[in-house]
Amino acid sequence: MDEFRKRFWDTFEQMQEDFDRFFDHYACAKHRATVTFHTHWSPPCNVYDAGESLRVLVEIAGMRRDALDLRIEQDRLILHGTRKDVGPPVQGNFQQMEIAFGDFQLEIPLSVPVDAEAAEAWYEDGFLSVMLPKIPVMKPVHVTLSLAER
Repeated sequence: MDEFRKRFWDTFEQMQEDFDRFFDHYACAKHRATVTFHTHWSPPCNVYDAGESLRVLVEIAGMRRDALDLRIEQDRLILHGTRKDVGPPVQGNFQQMEIAFGDFQLEIPLSVPVDAEAAEAWYEDGFLSVMLPKIPVMKPVHVTLSLAER
């Protein structure tokens, strides 16, 4: 599959995940406490190109560092773990329910080759930051040949 098609389908899959997250959020906010997360959810994230590297920022409050599994596989950054519910079960009906608990997974397609060995990640104040250095791509060089008489 050529690179354009691959990026197109990666973008389409991300849109599907965003729609799923939106409707999960809406369902939790509008229904009683019987709505629970039985499937994986994805935390919100930002991905941006910082020139020499790709930067990823994931909002994932309430986690311990050792509860997060972060890895790079082929052309994807994959984060997963489990956020445990805080406190005892609530008695009564929710008026609003937006905070997801349970298993989560986030797959981020990487638009350029990155140096996985040089990647850095840190977790602070509920945000996971990841810095992925790009692998320089060799640009074609045009060499002019001159014809010399012998």
